[in-house]
Amino acid sequence: MLKDYAAYNLWANTHMIQLFRTCSEEQLHREIVSSFPSIHRTFLHLWAVEHGWLDRMTGVSPARFPQNDFTGTTEDVFQQLLITSQRLVDLVHEKDENWLQTPVEYTLLSNPTPSNLNPGNMLHHLFNHQTMHRGQLITMGRQAGITAFPKTDYLFWCREKGL
Repeated sequence: MLKDYAAYNLWANTHMIQLFRTCSEEQLHREIVSSFPSIHRTFLHLWAVEHGWLDRMTGVSPARFPQNDFTGTTEDVFQQLLITSQRLVDLVHEKDENWLQTPVEYTLLSNPTPSNLNPGNMLHHLFNHQTMHRGQLITMGRQAGITAFPKTDYLFWCREKGL
């Protein structure tokens, strides 16, 4: 099932990126009240979170999010997010059920106290988190003047894949 969720996450991110690639720089960087202050910053967060959890699942607790030093364009963010989403798909496909259930020690940047969680639960958390922020992107996009959005619910991925 996590192989499906990883593929769905990549699919949903791809659809959202295709839409937001059609936006102007002003729309992407306009200040909008949300968890992050712009569409650009929200995509940057999506990438940073996927990158961070990917690191943790492979035994590395990041010392900084990549967004802290990032100076690239929104297109660069889109590319990095798609690369990282694909790396998650690849990781889930190469690992077995035992790996998914074996706790990994990690720390959060917000709390250096070591924690343990298995990669399966990390992935569930990550994919749920990403879905929440994609929903915010739709709300932010509406405020930026976008009126048509892709259907990125899991159900639509399942229908497209014939599941």
